[in-house]
Amino acid sequence: MVETVEQKISPQEVGPKPFKGAFTMDPDNLDSELSKIPLFMTQLPEEENDTLSALQSLVFDGTPEEVAQNFKEQGNDCFRAGKIKYKDAITFYTKAIDTECKDQKIIEACLVNRAACNLELQNYGRVLSDCSKCLAINPQNVKALYRSAKALFALDRLIEAIDCCDHALVVDPENKAIQDVKEKAVSRKNIQEEKKRQREEKERREREKKDILENAFKEKKITIQVEDEEIREKANIDYDFETKTINWPVFFLYPEYKESDYIQSFNETHTFQDHLEIMFEQSAPWDTKKEYTASSVEVFFEDTRGLSPKLIKIGKKLSLGKILSLDQYVIKNGIPSFIIIPKNSPFKQEFIEKYKK
Repeated sequence: MVETVEQKISPQEVGPKPFKGAFTMDPDNLDSELSKIPLFMTQLPEEENDTLSALQSLVFDGTPEEVAQNFKEQGNDCFRAGKIKYKDAITFYTKAIDTECKDQKIIEACLVNRAACNLELQNYGRVLSDCSKCLAINPQNVKALYRSAKALFALDRLIEAIDCCDHALVVDPENKAIQDVKEKAVSRKNIQEEKKRQREEKERREREKKDILENAFKEKKITIQVEDEEIREKANIDYDFETKTINWPVFFLYPEYKESDYIQSFNETHTFQDHLEIMFEQSAPWDTKKEYTASSVEVFFEDTRGLSPKLIKIGKKLSLGKILSLDQYVIKNGIPSFIIIPKNSPFKQEFIEKYKK
């Protein structure tokens, strides 16, 4: 038996191979091939190219007006291509503006179009610069007024933005886009003015309250020593206009356990007993010995006027205002503080001994 050997030919290999001339482009690398042709180049080649040089010379061939018009149209094409081409559009508009073109309408159009590109790119200073130059040529250019208003609005220069809108609406009263910008600018301006009014009113009340408190301190012979301005400013000392009394922030200190309680509003007419009863209505978590009750504790403060501090015991039924008016009591940074110790505890004797040295 004779075996026959057959060569398998794929369908692609059937027939003559297609002719590939010198200028035939590879369809699989079309972008790369096109980039070699001057008309489709996206960047200049490093080596000299006579064809490219000839094409470039054509761009500047003609009158300045024709050259400027050509650049303007190329800029328009780039602008229509979207944000990815805005910078290229700016380059073409700039080239048009930099020609010796005497046709101010072309220059006006390029300025306002370049402003449109920069507006999209959020280069607001350049928008205002180009629109200003455009309006110097044509004060009634609505696009320049509109883009100026948009840039000014973005920069929060609302009065100027509204003014631009007003000028534009004189020329084009029915322009919805300009009406919208003005409405937004007026709304934001009103909000800002209301916030400013509220802020100024708050500052006025704060100044008034501060003056009243200072006078009350003098009248009640209260001494405040400021060692930390920040703490003093944050100390929420409140004047009650109805009762003409002061509400103080107060610290109760428990040195035995290195704990403390902060009373946000201790009216000067209230007694220490009033707050101790509330404070120790339930045992504190740290009071493991159950020694701290309203009836079993004593209240002290430090007299810091001399070279060494002294411990002063005060009656729990005395009011806060009475204690703060004492010559011995100096309020540090606007927050009075008092030491709370159980009267029959071993810690009391140990603590008091420190002040006798």
